[in-house]
Amino acid sequence: MAESNPAETFSGAVSAEEWRGIARGLHSHLTRTGRKQKDLAAAAGLAVSNLSAYLNLHRAPNRQTISRILTAALQTQGVTRAMIEHWMRQMDGQELKLQERIAELIESGVELSATERDRLLSAVAGDRTLAGTFLRLANEIRALRTRSAQLAMAHTDAARESLVQVAVEAFQVDPKMRHFMREIEKDVRRTQAEERRAHSSTLEMLETILDREGIKTERAEPDSPRSGRGRWEGLRWLLSLKDAKRARITTGIHPAQYPFELGRVVGHLRMMHLFGSSGQDEIGRFASEWVAANFPQAVANPADRSQLEQDIIWLIFRSLSGRWATGLFTLPSERFVRLAESYQYDIDRLAAALNVSWETIVNRISQLDSGLPVHFIKMDWRGVVLKRSSYSGLQFAPLYMRVCGRWASARSLITLPGSVLRQYSVFPDLAGQTFFCVGRSVRAPTLRYLAAPLVYSLTLGVQARDAKRLIYAHNFSSEPVECGVTCRLCTVLNCENRVCPSADLPGMGKFDFNVIWSGKTIHERIPTDQ
Repeated sequence: MAESNPAETFSGAVSAEEWRGIARGLHSHLTRTGRKQKDLAAAAGLAVSNLSAYLNLHRAPNRQTISRILTAALQTQGVTRAMIEHWMRQMDGQELKLQERIAELIESGVELSATERDRLLSAVAGDRTLAGTFLRLANEIRALRTRSAQLAMAHTDAARESLVQVAVEAFQVDPKMRHFMREIEKDVRRTQAEERRAHSSTLEMLETILDREGIKTERAEPDSPRSGRGRWEGLRWLLSLKDAKRARITTGIHPAQYPFELGRVVGHLRMMHLFGSSGQDEIGRFASEWVAANFPQAVANPADRSQLEQDIIWLIFRSLSGRWATGLFTLPSERFVRLAESYQYDIDRLAAALNVSWETIVNRISQLDSGLPVHFIKMDWRGVVLKRSSYSGLQFAPLYMRVCGRWASARSLITLPGSVLRQYSVFPDLAGQTFFCVGRSVRAPTLRYLAAPLVYSLTLGVQARDAKRLIYAHNFSSEPVECGVTCRLCTVLNCENRVCPSADLPGMGKFDFNVIWSGKTIHERIPTDQ
């Protein structure tokens, strides 16, 4: 390598990042050429210990010291200006990762000045062990931020779903909307008399109706491994069924569940025939008025309001079509109530007599407020309520809040599938009202070996005064289990089943619709007023 001009000097600004590249390059050059740091230190007028600290990035030199070191290197160590410029542009791969992680920390709210950032980079860049530790810590912080964002998004989506569910519940109990349920029951009775008798099975009858309407049923692969498990599965084709003349049903549905999904398709067709455009407009007006009255935050944004109203209309039609299908697979309301009363609401006996599932019978009982006033809860293994209705007077938690872990719905999840759990529950939050509940854990059928099992609970409840009408309450007595509506609203503060703090505790704040719509976690802590 040709020696540099001894008279050549270095002048110019060098940033902290550029110095780290130069220091690594100069240190490597001295090692490769067999030169000694003590010679460079003597030429630069520095102590060897100081030069070693600078080249090994244990300390950062000032601008004048950098100029002295590089001038001495140009004059005595065979370094050229081109080499220095190359080193200035040469970034270490690990340092690039460090810079990225530090930038992410700053974006996430960690306050670092430019000087602090440079000193942090200098410290970790000169110590490989420290750099590795810092990278692991930064990666953990990034992973936690990602999981927190995913959790906030999941809470927001679930809250929106629950908001839509609350609107559907309001629709079902609205006196002005009751005529929809009456028309459905009339149509079920008419179909039972005219169609079912002419066919050997319900499935054959449904397929005949679809053929007559010119509807082609398609089986398609599920979009995701969980397709077919959510309440939103199948809604898309319900909305386009009239125009496209096609019904898309996922192949992720077990054959035992297929007839009921086909019943939903026929049920939606019947809804369109029964109510027409005027009925759909009436449901649209209900959704618009409900959003305006209960969720004014969405009114300010036309796009958000339109989406929310469409979701409500969506689920109302799905609920109505499911009600029609449930009635068709069992009996019209009057006959079903008489049979249920004669069997004392023995669900297993009713399921055997009508050749349907336990869940279908419980759904049918929960739909008929003219019979036994009941509440119904379908809950998945996470404690999330998938479906609910209440004619018994039980008040559910507002929006996306999990029910109390002492409820029969939650306790039945830990029993063996098929086992029936009976329980009296008293609610201090609801003026000490007592309810009798029957819960059962159910395992949905799977399509293949080693498929993740879907376990959920089905619970039917009545007020304690009506318990004698249920066969399950006969010869059963126990002390009522003290329950709350949900942990966030429960007044029993010393409960061993509590999973989150009560909103009544200082500093916990109140439930806020804005938190849902903004995408933040629902249990966001709000400081108390001073």
